[in-house]
Amino acid sequence: MSVIPQDIPAAPAGRTVIRIARTSVVLLFLAWVIDYIDRLVITLALPSIGHQFGLDKTEQGLVLTAFFLTYAAFQVPGGMLADRFGSKATMLVALVAWSVFTGLTGIAMNFAVLLVIRALFGITEGVFPPASMKAISERTLPEDRMTANGAMLASNPLGSAIAPLVAAPAMLAVGWRAAFFIVAGAGVLMAVVLAVGLPKPLPAATTQAAGDAAAARRVRPGELIRCRTLWHFALLFCGFDIVSWGLISWAPSYLLDERGISLSKVGVLSSIPWFVAAGVTVVGGIAFDRFFHDRARRLIVPSMLVTAVFLGFMIRARSADGFVLYESLGMAAMWVSFMPIFGLPLRLLPAPVAGIGGALVNFGGQLAGAITPFIMGWLADAYSFAAAFSFLLVGCALAVLAAATVPQTAEAFRRRLPSNVRDLDGPTVAARD
Repeated sequence: MSVIPQDIPAAPAGRTVIRIARTSVVLLFLAWVIDYIDRLVITLALPSIGHQFGLDKTEQGLVLTAFFLTYAAFQVPGGMLADRFGSKATMLVALVAWSVFTGLTGIAMNFAVLLVIRALFGITEGVFPPASMKAISERTLPEDRMTANGAMLASNPLGSAIAPLVAAPAMLAVGWRAAFFIVAGAGVLMAVVLAVGLPKPLPAATTQAAGDAAAARRVRPGELIRCRTLWHFALLFCGFDIVSWGLISWAPSYLLDERGISLSKVGVLSSIPWFVAAGVTVVGGIAFDRFFHDRARRLIVPSMLVTAVFLGFMIRARSADGFVLYESLGMAAMWVSFMPIFGLPLRLLPAPVAGIGGALVNFGGQLAGAITPFIMGWLADAYSFAAAFSFLLVGCALAVLAAATVPQTAEAFRRRLPSNVRDLDGPTVAARD
């Protein structure tokens, strides 16, 4: 005769689980959109900032790099904070803090102060991604985690698409400095919505296998940090994001400075490739779930090779419209592989260690953000924008090479995790394999 402990909360009913998952995904999706708008407003403002402070493109690239250096550095600490203090508290502190530094960007009086503000902005935004991934893991069933993370992270390209549509009219109406105040206010408002609306986590017994909570306490962060497989995924994501962050950072300046396009039209043109990417992300997630869940390499490698081809056409384009067309086609090809690259580790990582595990993978992408804007700015100064955009081909090559090193099936991934992590959350793998 089994005895059921009285202090274990009853599992929520099916409709309650679905409601919690859907509400959490919607709210975190919106928070991520705000995240991207706040960080990308500066890409439209860079030409004005460069003119006002007398900065060349290398120095403008350094402004972007200052953010990404600290953003990348605080991925893992952010995961540790989320695992220790809770995902919701970590996210709320991050949202309010980064909104403050977004607003302070608008009052920077010189290059040095701007660098410091952007570095602090990167720290505060850096703790948000792993906390949001943990929040999803705490509020979804293991078998639904892939879909939930995919829906939440589809906000990344959508936020990239919306940012120039928000930034360009705001700058035209009130100037680049006041535009930062506007988006800072949106961040504070989002923090209030998240504080009030985010549901409580599901009981641990619902989101993880029996005994996981006790076992998770024996998992040390260093064990995951030393896991080579997670670093292989980080390297793969780094190659992917060299292309993404390079285009986000410099395409608006190219259209403004080299093509002489008006700011209002640049806002529209800059958004088109990222609306394409947002739609394709969903398609890629479906394709991965249905056809490529145990052979992701067959999706990743062709998509990155096709992306390289379209980037080549983009670099040689003779008009702004041609540039945006080939950029859009490249994004369509590349973002098909986003979920196989980033989603598989997120689906398999147990909820108790999802914060730091997801942070390790995301670190690779943000490392790309730290190096790419500066390198491309230097190439644009020393040679041309064509040389700068050619650097994106390095990202395609890196992603293709890294794809050869990552496991192709859920079970293969599981075998490469540390043994005490591997013993957590067994239903996640069983749901697919």
